[in-house]
Amino acid sequence: MPELPEAETICRQLSPLTVGRRIISVSLREPRILRCPIDAAKFRRGLKGRRISRLLRRGKAIIFVLEGARCLVVRLGMSGTLKVEPAELTTDKHVHLRLGLEGGDELRFRDPRKFGCLALRTGTEVEAFPEFSHYGPEPLSAAFTPSYLAQRLKGRRAKVGVVLMDQSVVAGLGKIYADEICFRAGVRPGRAAGRLTKKEIEKLVAATREVLEEAIGDRGTTAEDSVYQDAYGLSGGFRPAVYQRTDQPCIRCGQPIRRTRLTDGRGMHWCPECQK
Repeated sequence: MPELPEAETICRQLSPLTVGRRIISVSLREPRILRCPIDAAKFRRGLKGRRISRLLRRGKAIIFVLEGARCLVVRLGMSGTLKVEPAELTTDKHVHLRLGLEGGDELRFRDPRKFGCLALRTGTEVEAFPEFSHYGPEPLSAAFTPSYLAQRLKGRRAKVGVVLMDQSVVAGLGKIYADEICFRAGVRPGRAAGRLTKKEIEKLVAATREVLEEAIGDRGTTAEDSVYQDAYGLSGGFRPAVYQRTDQPCIRCGQPIRRTRLTDGRGMHWCPECQK
């Protein structure tokens, strides 16, 4: 599933292609992807005629801020892609939303597995939207500090890897980058979060920034089980050190990478030598 770096990449790429352009037509093929109390007809009316003012990202979601205090919130899910393509270019049955833009292009949301979703929200205060009201800080923001993380981890028995994927603690992380952050910090993802030392928490925060900035610079990750493409149809260039590398040699010490299933059922990858 696309995580923060993938959403940030698409957001940055689409911004110059969409901002300032008016939505002149709306084609919604699959109304079931709507995640707000609005029917398909009202959804179309809420978009048509509005100009795209700017693009934002919150966690793993991409937000199109529209004139008239409206926001289109897009979650890519497992297989969703957003691209601007010529209107005359043929589409397939997996393109669930097409927004005709001034100039003849279309903004298209394609999602074969249909785990992605759309919502049209009133207002521009993103933090007030129901899908974000419980979110923790952005991991690249000034609010994500060692002292903040220490406070959130204090006394928690949950595993470190699970806590990093808890959107109420920090927004935007999933399996890929939780694995990579723990490896970079030298912390085993299966340890109890409340037992980390001050130094280990500092390393986790530093590793979070390093890994995410590198991944954004590489346009995200296209893993073996992923069909992620950026807004230009290209695969991500970030190469994980541990994620999905079970039994392969660690890039640092050569020990085989292990995979452990955590209490929430998700698997985490780690090196038994480099992570304690």
